[in-house]
Amino acid sequence: MKLKAALLLAAMPLFVAPAYAQNATSTPPAGSAPEASATPSTIASAEAEQNATAAGDIIVTAQRRSESLQRVPVSLTALSAETLTSRNLNDLTQISRAAPTLQVGIDNTFSVRGVGTLAFAGTIDSSVATAIDEVNLGRPILNTPLLNDLTRVEVLNGPQGLLFGKNASAGLINIVTARPVLGVVSSATDVEFASRATPGIRRTAPGIIARETLNIPVSATSALRLNMLYSYQEPGTTYVGTPRNGTRHDLNARSFSLKGKYFWQATDALSFYLIGDYNESYGIAGIADVTYRQVSPTSLNNGPLAADGIVAGPNNLKFGGDGDQYRDLATGGAQAKATYSFASGWELSNLFAWRYYKQDQNFDTDYLSANGLNRNESHAKYNQYSNELRLALPSSGRLSGQAGLYYFQSDLSLRRNLGGNSYTPDFVAAGSPFCVGAIVGTTPRCSVSNVSQIGSDANYVLRTKSYAAFGQLTYTIAAGLTAFAGGRVTRDDIDFTTAQNQLNYFSALGGPRGTFSASYGNTDFSWKAGAQYQATPTIMAYGFYGRGYKGPGFNDSFPTATSNVIVRGETSNTGEIGVKTSFLDRRLTVNVSAFYTKFSNFQVQAFNPVTVSFLVQNAAKVKSKGVEVAVGLRPFAGFSINESASFLSSKFDSFAGAQCYPTQTTRGCSATVQTFDASGLRLPAAPAFTSSFQAMYEVPTEGPVAPFIEGNWYHRSSINYVVSQAPGATFNAVDIFGASVGAKVGKALRIALFCKNCTNKITPTAIGVDSGDANARNARGQATPMLSYTQQFGLDSVRTIGLSAQFRF
Repeated sequence: MKLKAALLLAAMPLFVAPAYAQNATSTPPAGSAPEASATPSTIASAEAEQNATAAGDIIVTAQRRSESLQRVPVSLTALSAETLTSRNLNDLTQISRAAPTLQVGIDNTFSVRGVGTLAFAGTIDSSVATAIDEVNLGRPILNTPLLNDLTRVEVLNGPQGLLFGKNASAGLINIVTARPVLGVVSSATDVEFASRATPGIRRTAPGIIARETLNIPVSATSALRLNMLYSYQEPGTTYVGTPRNGTRHDLNARSFSLKGKYFWQATDALSFYLIGDYNESYGIAGIADVTYRQVSPTSLNNGPLAADGIVAGPNNLKFGGDGDQYRDLATGGAQAKATYSFASGWELSNLFAWRYYKQDQNFDTDYLSANGLNRNESHAKYNQYSNELRLALPSSGRLSGQAGLYYFQSDLSLRRNLGGNSYTPDFVAAGSPFCVGAIVGTTPRCSVSNVSQIGSDANYVLRTKSYAAFGQLTYTIAAGLTAFAGGRVTRDDIDFTTAQNQLNYFSALGGPRGTFSASYGNTDFSWKAGAQYQATPTIMAYGFYGRGYKGPGFNDSFPTATSNVIVRGETSNTGEIGVKTSFLDRRLTVNVSAFYTKFSNFQVQAFNPVTVSFLVQNAAKVKSKGVEVAVGLRPFAGFSINESASFLSSKFDSFAGAQCYPTQTTRGCSATVQTFDASGLRLPAAPAFTSSFQAMYEVPTEGPVAPFIEGNWYHRSSINYVVSQAPGATFNAVDIFGASVGAKVGKALRIALFCKNCTNKITPTAIGVDSGDANARNARGQATPMLSYTQQFGLDSVRTIGLSAQFRF
C-alpha cells in the first residue's frame, strides 16, 4: 500500500551556528524606553542602559537583569531594533540569517548550536525555549506571527532554563518589546511593500506589512502603548493543482495583530506593567510549501505529477493538491507584573501570565491533485498559566543575585485525522475490498464503511504542571574577579489520555483502536557555576560549567496497547569559556567563545517498522562542540561592520532506532533491516561552518537628509537534512546576499529600497525522504521501498525586492 507521512519529515529540526552583538551602537525604537528588569530597580536599570549606550555598548537581559553585552558571561547574539530594520527581518524564521547559532525548522521549531527537537509531536516540549517579555512560551506555535515594536531579540546559546522558566536545554530566544514611555505622545508607522520571485512561473508574488505604534500618556505616572499589525504575503511557490468541489485552498499568508501595554509608576517604589495581545494568522504559505525534489521511476507519484504538469527537481516550486489546504491560527494572552523596590536596594516582583492558541488546519499531504493522502487535519486548543515570584538583591553590593519561585500549568487538547486512498481511483476505492464511503447493505461485499484506504485518528488531552525554586548569586572575590553559581529544582507532573483510531480504515496506521492513558512525574536539579574576570575596563574573560534540563513528555499515540509512551526528561551538560574585548576606544570589538555540550536522554523520534510509525523516545545521546567568533568594527563616523562566525561539530554519540533510507546498504541496513545506530553521524542541518556579515554606511551630511547604504552576506557550509544522511537530502554550501539603499530625513522619516536573497538562490528550509515511497507495499503486503525526496520552502527561499518606509513623530 502507498503510505504518505503526516508531514514532510516526521523528525527534523534545522540548525545554523553562532554570533554575538550586532550593531553595538544601535538605539531603541523611537518613543521607546529601557525594559523593566528584575534587578536592579527600574530607575537604576534605565540609568545603566543610558550610560552603557553612551559608551557604545548594547544592553541585554541574558541574566534577567540589564547589563552590557560585553560584560555578561554568556554567549549570545543580540539583534537590536535598528539591526532588524536595516536587514528587513520581520519574523523569527528570518533571524538565523543574522544569528548564525540559530536555525529555524518546521512549524516554528528551532535549534541552537546544531541541537533542537528531533521529533514532530505536540506532546513534547522544544529544546530551544522562547520567551516574550519575560514569559516562557510552552509551545513554539505561541510565537507572534511577525515582530513588532521591539527593543531587541536575544539568541542565548546553551542551557538557559535556570533563570528563564521552563525547558531550555539547548538555548533560548528572548524577545524584548518596547515599553510605554511616560509623558510622551508619539506615533510610529512602518510600511513594507515587497515582490517575491516565483521560479518557473511568469509572475511575481506581492507582499505587504503595515505596522502602527501609538504611545499615549494616561496620567503623569502612567502610559499606554498600542501596537497594530497587518500582513499579506504570497509565497515563491505556485499552486498548479485541481481542487475538488467544496474544498478550501487558503494558500497565501495573512495575519493581524493587536497589542496593548500599560505601565503605571504608582509610587517611587511600586510599579505595575500590564500587557494583552490578540493575533490571527491564515494560510499555509511559509508552513506547508512542499514540492517534489526527486522521484523514483517506479513511484506512484509519477502519474499525478504528470497530470499536474510538474517536473520534480531542486528548482521545482510547483505543487498541487485536490484536498483542503488551510491553516487558521489564533493566539493571545495577558500578563501582569508588579514590582516593589525597597529603599535598601532589594526588589520584589511577581509576574502572572496566561497564553493560549487555537489552531484548525488541513494539509493535502501528497501535494498533488490526486488522493494519495489528502487529509492531514488537526484541531487544537492550548492554554498555559504561569506565575513567577522573584526577589533580587541590590546590584551594588559585593553579593548580588536573585531567587524565586515558579509555577507553570498547561492544557492541550488536540483532535487529528490522517487519511487517503493511496492514489486509488475513487470508483475503485468505493468498492470491495477498500469500501471507502461504502453503503453497508448496498455496496457489494462491503460490511463496513471506511473513511479512507489508509489513515489514523486521535483525540488526546495533555496536562502539564511544573513547579520550580531557583536562584543565582554573584560574589565579588577581588577587584574585577567575580564568581557566580545558581541552581533550580524543578518538579514536573504530566498526564496524557488519548482515544485513537475510532474511525474505520481499510488499513489503520499508528496503533490499535482504544482509549489509553499514561502519567509521569519527575524531579530534577539543574545548576550552573563559573567565574569572570574583568582584566581591564574593555577586556573580560569568563568560564562556566552547568547542567540544563528539558521536562518529560509522551509519544502522541500508543503503537500497541501496552506501549510505554513516556518520554523522560532531557538533560545537557555544558562547559564554556569566552573572552569579550573592545579596542581602539571601543571602535573594535572581538568576542570569542568555545563550548562543549553532551546531551543525555535526548528526546528523538525513532522509527517502528512493525507499526509503520514513529515513536518519540529517549533514544539518543548527542555531543556538540565548537568555537564562536564575533567582530564589530566602527572605523569612522557612520560606517560599521559586523561579522559573526561559528565552527561546529554536532554529532550523535548513539541513536539506535534511526530509520534506514530506502536502498541503504550501509550501517547494517538491508531489505530486512530497516533501522540502524546513527552514532557518529552529524545531526540534521548542523553545518560545520556558518557566518553572517553586515556592512553599513550612513553618509555624514550637514542637512536633514542622511543617505545610507547597507549590504549583508550569509554563508552556510553544506548540510544534510535527515538523520540517515540520505544522499539526496544533502544541500551544498549556500551564500545569500542582501542589500538596501535609502535615506533618513531628520528623525521623522526613513525610506529604503531593499533586496533579500538578491541572487535568487533557491534554498529549501528542509529536504526529506518521501515517507510514502519509503514505506510502500505491493498488493500482497510486501515491502517495496523506493527512494524519493520532497522539499519545503519558506518565504525567504527566493529573492525578495521591496520598499520600506518608517514615519515617526
